[in-house]
Amino acid sequence: MKASSIIFVPKTAGTNLLLNQNNRQLIKTMAVVHVVDKGSTMIQVKKASGDLEPFSEEKVTRSLLRAGTDTALTDKIVAHVEKELYDGIPTHKIYSHIFELLKREQSPLSGRYNLKKAIMDLGPTGYPFEKFVAALLQHNGYQVETGVEVRGHCVAHEIDVIAQKDDQRFMVECKFHNQPGTRSDVKVALYIKARFDDVKATFHQAWLVTNTKLTSDAIQYGECAGMKLIGWSYPSYGSLQDLIEGSGLHPVTCLTSLSQNQKQILLSSNIVLCRDVATAKQEILSSLALSDEQKTEVFAEIGAICHVNP
Repeated sequence: MKASSIIFVPKTAGTNLLLNQNNRQLIKTMAVVHVVDKGSTMIQVKKASGDLEPFSEEKVTRSLLRAGTDTALTDKIVAHVEKELYDGIPTHKIYSHIFELLKREQSPLSGRYNLKKAIMDLGPTGYPFEKFVAALLQHNGYQVETGVEVRGHCVAHEIDVIAQKDDQRFMVECKFHNQPGTRSDVKVALYIKARFDDVKATFHQAWLVTNTKLTSDAIQYGECAGMKLIGWSYPSYGSLQDLIEGSGLHPVTCLTSLSQNQKQILLSSNIVLCRDVATAKQEILSSLALSDEQKTEVFAEIGAICHVNP
């Protein structure tokens, strides 16, 4: 079958549909204009991979604007963070500091800001992530099935997600990581392409969707082999982060008003989206043991994060 050239992007490419117009314009501007850090370029921060890079005020500002903060709160938090910097500070400490500041200032925004970690918290297994990816695809007009066994030319394969749109059918493999700094490398792309070659009689294209970054070799091979690649920040428009923010389909692990145990109860009940909590069966909600006051808090946070009325 002929490989598809479909470009899979959210309705507003590269921007968060839930942000106000001013924030969207600021993010677009920052995407093309380099903002020089104010006296912070000499501070080195340690990434989860162990690599060092200069602290970037621009990155912090962009991440806050994507979460929905206004310029006044953004400037306040950036100034606060810069006072706490020291050479070699781990990026996770910076993120944790910002998260706590947001939680204190505007709690729902902290849930949106913490999106990358919230996706990792869908683990330890990859099954909830597969359900989550299927929901994103469905939101974008695809018919989806998860965990389907397909007979190939040589052997049978369990496909994470089968996505169909119009007359095209796609084999979507989800590579989930729950450790910061982990990347999906070329071996992952090679493995998925090998599986696709065995079932290509019934699919048009192989997709790799991961919640982390893709290595340059994985991108080079995947594009050369005709695969569709979606990583946390790849491609520039239509990345996993773009798709989540553009759809408002945030995971239940974003909710700061629920404990880790309560979130796991929801995931075990196949509730992976914030907006699905309100429509969950009564026995599932009862198992969370929420007081009336806590229910009000949870539903208010869902409304603020996803812009829905539970």
